Amino acid sequence: MDSSSPAPQKKGLGPLAWVGIGCGSLIVLGIIAFAVFAMVVGPRAKKFIEEAANNPTRAAASMMVTAGAGQFQMVAEDDENKRYTVSQKPDGKLTTIYWSKKKNAPEVIQGDFSAIPADDSPMVEVLPVPEPK
Repeated sequence: MDSSSPAPQKKGLGPLAWVGIGCGSLIVLGIIAFAVFAMVVGPRAKKFIEEAANNPTRAAASMMVTAGAGQFQMVAEDDENKRYTVSQKPDGKLTTIYWSKKKNAPEVIQGDFSAIPADDSPMVEVLPVPEPK
């Protein structure tokens, strides 16, 4: 063995280069996944946001039906008075979401439209009593 001859040169990339390539690839795949997700979910999210701004009670009822994984179904809709009844499929339990005039916000109660308190119902409008002449 000749000790004066140099050691053979390493060929290929070092471990740091492979780690960099792996991390870079993961970042590129993440960007692609985010872009695809935005194109698929973006229009639906925009529609839901617009619906929630115009009619929050319908948005809440729709979300129950959509996110409920088939456990809920819309059984009664009244867009004019902003009230919606959703049924649980396994047991038929009814839940009504309506716009409360008292709280000026959506309310959730058990039962159908008839369970809405009469003094808070969107259909009931209290008119002033005329004074006798």
